[in-house]
Amino acid sequence: MKNLQWQLKAHPTADETVGVQHFNLVEKEVVAPGPNELLVRTLVLGTSPAQRAYTIENPRFHESLKIGDVMRGRGIGVVEKSNHPDFAVGDWVAGSLGWQQYSIQKIGLGPKGTVDVLSVQKVDDSIRPSSLHLGALGNAGYAALYGMEDVGQVSAGKTVVISAAAGGVGCMAGQIAKAHEARAIGIAGGPDKCDWLCQQAGFDAAIDYKNEDVAEALDRLCPDGIDIFFDNVGGPILDIVLQRLAMGSRVVLCGLIATEYLTERPPGPAYYSELLYKRARMEGYVIWDQVRRYPAFQAKLKAWYDQQLIKPLDDISVGIETVPDALSSLFKGGNTGIRLVRVSEDD
Repeated sequence: MKNLQWQLKAHPTADETVGVQHFNLVEKEVVAPGPNELLVRTLVLGTSPAQRAYTIENPRFHESLKIGDVMRGRGIGVVEKSNHPDFAVGDWVAGSLGWQQYSIQKIGLGPKGTVDVLSVQKVDDSIRPSSLHLGALGNAGYAALYGMEDVGQVSAGKTVVISAAAGGVGCMAGQIAKAHEARAIGIAGGPDKCDWLCQQAGFDAAIDYKNEDVAEALDRLCPDGIDIFFDNVGGPILDIVLQRLAMGSRVVLCGLIATEYLTERPPGPAYYSELLYKRARMEGYVIWDQVRRYPAFQAKLKAWYDQQLIKPLDDISVGIETVPDALSSLFKGGNTGIRLVRVSEDD
């Protein structure tokens, strides 16, 4: 058996968009699993702007990869061989599988010999296709759910504004706001994405930041102010929104793709004083901190999915060869929805 895998070839510079030129596709032998290990065949891989941090030499948050390392990436896979009693051949698992067709997963043990939650975890293979476990009922959904409920404190009647709304987490955040009977307004780039937000993702309105005056559009759409701003972007749009907060509002910091990888840090928000004047709260979060809550998150999202209150909005390419381009598309505005890569078929 052969294993195609993407290895890091070069660290992108600050002004480069990460892409296929930074990786090598190599073929390796599939090795047998050792004690407490699994051989896992990758079904689906997810992408996220945060993955770029793995590739740079001096990351501020994530641990970077060395040249020649297999690129990191979360995925869903099926167990092909098992040397652990809690996992059987055919089980579906979620974890950091990497950009490859097969991986060896070592099962870490927690208290009293239980499987540690930071190891790969079994997922319910009755929930199909497997892409659901990375998208609407997986990490994209988990990040949107925690940010909207725990941090944003969403409730019926609230006005919610979401930046990068046509991205994976953004489109889920809007659906979750609507499930709570809140009003969802998305900010995205281009008329096609804005139409998609309203027609496919169920948003009440959308603002095209490339062709509209965002400040004017927010004044028109949010005359009483913004109760929750779910921010995936940072930069100038954050400053525009801060000037339009409602009393007691919440700013949810999920991502900052506009500024995260700049060599020189941009000036901070000029209007952070509005947080004081409006008795508002701005809070950031990292969804990995909530890994022990993933089963509860999925149960809640599945209930909404069954009630057709949320739906998968996946943008899927096929083949391990397409993973670098899938990641690159996130930085070029090339995706609409949750960007995933189908590596092999579900059984």
